[in-house]
Amino acid sequence: MLFDDFEKSKFSDELFKQLTQIIYDRTGLFFNENSKFYLEKRIEIRTASLNINSLEEYLNYLRYDSDADKEWDILISLITTNETYFMREERQLTCFKSDILPEIVKKNGEKKLRIWSAGCSSGEEPYSIAILIKESKMIGDDRIEILATDINSRVLNKAKEGIYSESSFRNVDDTFKAKWFLPYESNKWKIRDEIKNKVTFQKFNLFDTDRYALLGTFDVIFCRNVIIYFDLEAKIKVVERFFDKLIDGGYLLLGHSESLISITEKFKLVHLPNDLVYKKETK
Repeated sequence: MLFDDFEKSKFSDELFKQLTQIIYDRTGLFFNENSKFYLEKRIEIRTASLNINSLEEYLNYLRYDSDADKEWDILISLITTNETYFMREERQLTCFKSDILPEIVKKNGEKKLRIWSAGCSSGEEPYSIAILIKESKMIGDDRIEILATDINSRVLNKAKEGIYSESSFRNVDDTFKAKWFLPYESNKWKIRDEIKNKVTFQKFNLFDTDRYALLGTFDVIFCRNVIIYFDLEAKIKVVERFFDKLIDGGYLLLGHSESLISITEKFKLVHLPNDLVYKKETK
């Protein structure tokens, strides 16, 4: 089915507004008028398989159908970007390993190290973190907890499998692959169990603030290249929750293109030897 088969009013201004509003209410993702063609093309794919002939009908499906939760999983997979790779933004990861990790391990004593990779996509980020901790030899395996969450069920399933193609290794050399991965079929690589077992994956909607109470607190939160897709109100809402979930002296690591300017003044931007990062100041 082509979009010509849709009712002419399928993406009227009013219906488009309703669509973007329910996406925002559900996920915090913000789409403006410039995103109209982007959403049209992706929803076209989905409605064709459902034999749905209008956007209004699809909106009702998302709102009221008994399979609406499953449909939201599919829609989120279609409209979100999940581009990532191992050791992405390497300077920041060097900062984590060389500057942040020694400080936290020393401060924690015998306490467990708890790290949250929020918006983990297909798993390259949390596995990179686990590898860096392993390489540091600063803390025993039994004292490490890495929680990795994403709203997208499809990429979470891939992360749990731990199987990657060459595109995921664009920022590392063959030595890295040989040390931490096993060759897999069709030029793919499977992460070794000693790293895989250090990460717990869980579906989590950063906009569902009621569920934050279930997470406990963390020493470090990675949320890189995620809040860039939120509007200001959603950014404030999520970053405030991050602040609550960090221990005193904990760190929030955002993507290099992201900033807390105009979002909150609760975090302090600190200059560490290898990078600039945000810190929750000790009371």
